[in-house]
Formats: sequence, structure tokens, C-alpha cells
Amino acid sequence: MSDLLNMEFINSLPQPLWVSENGKDWWWPAVEIDVQTGLMRIDVCGQQQRCHFDDWSYVRDDAQVIHDCDTFYLEDEPS
Repeated sequence: MSDLLNMEFINSLPQPLWVSENGKDWWWPAVEIDVQTGLMRIDVCGQQQRCHFDDWSYVRDDAQVIHDCDTFYLEDEPS
């Protein structure tokens, strides 16, 4: 199975990472991201919740830079 998400890009960002649905109201800290499947765990008020990277629209790094989630996906290799 090949990776779905770009691990090098994720690791290059200042940690921790935060995710949001709309980039305005709520930001949840990402605890763990599986780059092969896109599954992840976030911290919701002290409890860890399982979700998928597709559930979020924006990622904020520790430098307060907001990234569109689409930029984290690896491009499909030509057949």
C-alpha cells in the first residue's frame, strides 16, 4: 500500500498541527496522523477522537500558518 499523505511535508511543518472544518471557529490538535490511510486522532477537550484527514478543511501549524488540506495529499503517479 502506498502513502496517501505526504509525510515529508507534514514533518517539515512546525509542530504541533491543528485541524479545523472552516478555519475560523474551532481548532483541534492533531495527536497522530497515519499517512498511508489518512486516519488520525485529535484531542477534543482532553479526549482522543478518531477521524479521517478528509473530515477537515484546514491545518494550522505552530507558526500560525494555515494550510489547505488538499496540499497534504500525494499526487497520483501516472500509469
